[in-house]
Amino acid sequence: MRLRSKFLATFVFVVAFLVLVLGAGSPASVRSLQSSFLGFITPFLKSGSSLERKFMAFREGLKSLESLEEEGRALRVANRELSASNQTLRGMEAENNRLRKALGYRERAVFRLMPAQIIGRDISTWFNQIVIDRGSEDGLRRDMPVLTEEGLVGKTTAVSEHSSIVILISDENCKVAASIENSREQGIVRGDRASSGSAPVVSMFFLSKQAGLQGGQKVFTSGVGGVFPSGVLLGVVHDFRVRELDGAANIMPAVDLTTLQDVFVVVSDTK
Repeated sequence: MRLRSKFLATFVFVVAFLVLVLGAGSPASVRSLQSSFLGFITPFLKSGSSLERKFMAFREGLKSLESLEEEGRALRVANRELSASNQTLRGMEAENNRLRKALGYRERAVFRLMPAQIIGRDISTWFNQIVIDRGSEDGLRRDMPVLTEEGLVGKTTAVSEHSSIVILISDENCKVAASIENSREQGIVRGDRASSGSAPVVSMFFLSKQAGLQGGQKVFTSGVGGVFPSGVLLGVVHDFRVRELDGAANIMPAVDLTTLQDVFVVVSDTK
């Protein structure tokens, strides 16, 4: 734009100069000279105008490109925000479904249940015990069964005013009298001290050598001993083996003890 203005100013100056210089000549001579000069510079004027238009178009193109890049950045940010929101919503949906399922189980249960949350867990005793946010102020005492809608978790051991330690069924000190479905076989389920992998080892002992248990058979609490009510699912048989004095079975716990979040404490055998 400035180039064209300078060129036009120079042109006007030259024309004015020619008019002054040739003012003494005849009008016809002046017009002839002006026409010749105008014809000479017209291609340059057209060329300058074309260049200016191309330059302006280029500038507009750059502005459009910058706008598109800015819009693209804004869209990418918005996309990340939406992805994060979707992840949060999916997490909330899963949490709601889990709590709804737990609430439904509490309503259907034949026991009176106290809901509790896990507030403490040590990596060194991961498969041995947990700490829950209920204590004596909530009516809890030692040796109360703890479970989820999937099955048995363990029992309370040490109880304070506002929290309690729960020993898990995968701990060797948690012994549960149990029976096998569709069988007269009964025994004791307890954890194994060797549990140190990604999943705990739980076994059932004092079975008869002729039990011949099959993988997938369910194991329930038998109610013997007075601590655990009968009919609570412990797990399923993984395999059966014969020992020197009895039969034994490895049990896959019904509850995923590695991902516990919420549990129920059985505060009464009846509602």
